[in-house]
Amino acid sequence: MTNHALTRRAALGAIASILATAGATAPSAAIPVNDPLIDAIAAFRAGLDDYDRNARLEDEEKLDAYAEASFGLPMTVIEEWERPATSKQGAIEALRLALDEMSSFEASPTVPPMVGAALAYLEGLQS
Repeated sequence: MTNHALTRRAALGAIASILATAGATAPSAAIPVNDPLIDAIAAFRAGLDDYDRNARLEDEEKLDAYAEASFGLPMTVIEEWERPATSKQGAIEALRLALDEMSSFEASPTVPPMVGAALAYLEGLQS
């Protein structure tokens, strides 16, 4: 595993709340969707992108600190999420994130195809 994956695992459960930011995973619908889950996922993806682009440190302690500063807070928000998505697009973004994360971390072999099936169904629904 890369330092990125180890750092992310070490950071699980280590950080607390987030302000939503615009980011890489904006809703694809023509009408803007007001769903806090979409904002939380976008902030997490933006933090991961920042980390991937800029974390070129050799010191493990500094890498951990940069992980916490870049994606730690948004990751905690998502890990502690307990409300349903408030839109179809929010549900889609949640499933996309789950599939992305499964490519980095081990999951039961049954999980990726089932999440993929649910995502494909939701993506096919009319808005």
